[in-house]
Amino acid sequence: MDLKIKDGRVDDVRFSGSGCSISRAAASMLTDEIRGKTLEEVKALNRDDVLELLGIELGPVRLKCALLALKTLKVGIYGSRPGKEEDEG
Repeated sequence: MDLKIKDGRVDDVRFSGSGCSISRAAASMLTDEIRGKTLEEVKALNRDDVLELLGIELGPVRLKCALLALKTLKVGIYGSRPGKEEDEG
């Protein structure tokens, strides 16, 4: 997942990857959801938000698939360095 941050907001976001249809759909919906949000708003997203976006019941195995994009997003945001977005333009 790649984010372009401008003025503390997600200006653009993209993802690439392979996986099951649930993981790819969740990632796609999540990118639409976070575009324009502040980093604090993105950090506040949780599993219930992703499941609401999907709008379907999931079993335990598929739940892991659905939450993969959120986990990746959170690792990226919490693992980012201050000023990194300016360095990468």
